[in-house]
Amino acid sequence: MRCLVVGGGGFIGSHLSEGLLNSGHAVTVFDREESRYLPLLKEAGAELSLGDYLNDGNIKRALEDQDVVFHLLSTTVPQTSNNDPGFDVETNVLGTLRMLDLARVAGVKKVIFSSSGGTVYGIPQGIPIKENHPTDPTSSYGITKLMIEKFLYLYWTLYRLDYCILRISNAYGERQPVSDTQGVISSFLSKALRHEEISLWGDGSVIRDYVYVGDIVNAFLKALTYNGSTKVFNIGAGEGHSLNDIIEIIEGVVKHPLQVNRTPARVFDVPLNVLDVSSAMAHLGWDPKVGLFEGVARQYAWMKSGKSR
Repeated sequence: MRCLVVGGGGFIGSHLSEGLLNSGHAVTVFDREESRYLPLLKEAGAELSLGDYLNDGNIKRALEDQDVVFHLLSTTVPQTSNNDPGFDVETNVLGTLRMLDLARVAGVKKVIFSSSGGTVYGIPQGIPIKENHPTDPTSSYGITKLMIEKFLYLYWTLYRLDYCILRISNAYGERQPVSDTQGVISSFLSKALRHEEISLWGDGSVIRDYVYVGDIVNAFLKALTYNGSTKVFNIGAGEGHSLNDIIEIIEGVVKHPLQVNRTPARVFDVPLNVLDVSSAMAHLGWDPKVGLFEGVARQYAWMKSGKSR
């Protein structure tokens, strides 16, 4: 198929673009010129379409002759999205609406959207969280993800533009950027490499579902050929680990103790999030393969090597 990966030059997008190429699909990567992995993807055989996501002309050009769009781009992260919800809506929701209008005119057959299993549900009523769990996000990021999900359903109803939604839990793995606002594992590993102090929010009891990037790519590839009636899938490891667990695992990988500075808990963090992935296993034929210790060890080896690939 001819596949457009919007946000294809980043962490998950670059892995997905490679996975699509390795599966024999034609890939166009849409991203900003400064996206880190564009040279690697061009070398691998991807076509590059560079520009501004909010520029209709740029998106229209990228959508020409595409069969499927993978939508992985987001302009915000959960920690900062509440600072300016209007910006979040204008850039992510309205930007996606314009893209959907252009996609249906261009004859795109399907849109596969990267949603957020870690934020759309809010505080869980039970664990593990199924796709039909109430959705009460505590961040603007989660709200905009849900808004896009609803518009995908609307465009399917009105225009028969097919779609599939993957509600991804906390992703990690090679190429994950180091940031203090998103990506606990990459942040902690980076600090461990430099023997620097780690800031831990609260008492470390916050539990998350961490899923390896290779398993996420496999879910996207399964969604590409899936044509069933179920449209929304949780994608995670299906098991929870606390921040204290993450520190213990990283200490086992790097083979030295970490310096930890405990700071006040963040108000937008839900205390517990573990996804039920049985629907994806049943309908997509997908299941997570890489355990957390193995995945963290792979990410650490990549970071330690200093590779850009």
